[in-house]
Amino acid sequence: MQTETFKPWCLVLVLWGDKYSAVHINAIVTNAFLHSASCSEAILMTDCHRENLDERVRQVVISDDLNRPECKSNYTIKLSLFDSRVLPPHRPCVYLDLDTVVIGDLGRIAALIRDPNDLFMLPPGGLQGFGALRRWLFWLTGGRHMATGNSSIVAFHSGMDPNLTLEFLRLRSASVALPKVLDNDDLFISWFGQRRLKAIPPHLGVMFRREFLTRFRPLGWLLNRLPWVRRRRDAIVAVTFNGVEHKLENLLQLPDGALHRDSKGRFGYWSNKEMGSIRDKILKAAANLLPHDGVMGKSP
Repeated sequence: MQTETFKPWCLVLVLWGDKYSAVHINAIVTNAFLHSASCSEAILMTDCHRENLDERVRQVVISDDLNRPECKSNYTIKLSLFDSRVLPPHRPCVYLDLDTVVIGDLGRIAALIRDPNDLFMLPPGGLQGFGALRRWLFWLTGGRHMATGNSSIVAFHSGMDPNLTLEFLRLRSASVALPKVLDNDDLFISWFGQRRLKAIPPHLGVMFRREFLTRFRPLGWLLNRLPWVRRRRDAIVAVTFNGVEHKLENLLQLPDGALHRDSKGRFGYWSNKEMGSIRDKILKAAANLLPHDGVMGKSP
C-alpha cells in the first residue's frame, strides 16, 4: 500500500556477463514499480543489449572506457551506475545489485537525498560505520585509512559534482597513483565520498547475512524476538543477498525452519518464526526466481 508521496526518482541497475538474467532484472523492476508510484524510470547499464526485458527498462550499453575486461574483473565497470552522461538530469537515484529483493517503497531510500552531493551506501561492519572518527582518520592519513562501505544498495543524485564516474575515468587516464582506490568499486566509491558518505539506515535496506545470521545462538534468538527489531524489519524495503553462500535462489528452495549456515560460522533459520513477516515478503517478491522448467532464474 502506498501511503506516502515522494519526489520522482530513478532506479539504476548494472549487468555484465551471464551470471544474472532478464528474470532478475524484471523481478526488481516489477517490484520497484509495484511499491512506488514515484519511480519515474528504470535504467539498465549493460555490457551488451539484452533480450526479454520489462518494457519499462531503458537499456544503456556501458561506454567503452568502462566496458573492458579489466574493469569487469575488478568490478569497476559497476561505477558506470553514476554516469551523468546517461542518467536523467537533476534526479535522485537508487542503485541495487541484482541479488537484491525489493519488498517496499524504494522512494523512501531516494528521499534520503536532499543535496546533489549526498551519497548513501550500506555501511561497513562494526559500531563506527561512517562516523566522525573514520572521517578524521581519513583526513589525518591523507586518505590511506577509510571506512569502506558496500555498494549493493546506493542512493545518490545524478547531479553530483564532480561526477563519480567521470572522476574515476579522469584519474585513471591521468595515471594518478591511487592503486588501492582504483581497483574495486566499493573502495573507489568509499574513497570518493568519504567526507560526506552516510549509511543506508537499517530500517530501509539490509544485507541478509548481517541482519539474520549470527555466530552466537542466544544473541540471534534474542534479536529475532525483540519487538522493536521486528517493527524495524517490517519497515525494510530492500534486502540484498550478497555473498556466494547466501544466494536467494538457494534459500528459496529451503523449507520453513531450515538451518542456513556459512563457512565463517554464521548461521540462522530460514523461518517465519525467526525472521517474522519479512520472510513472506521476500518469498512473494522473489516468486519469479523460483525454478521454471527445471532452470533457476533463466529468461523464457
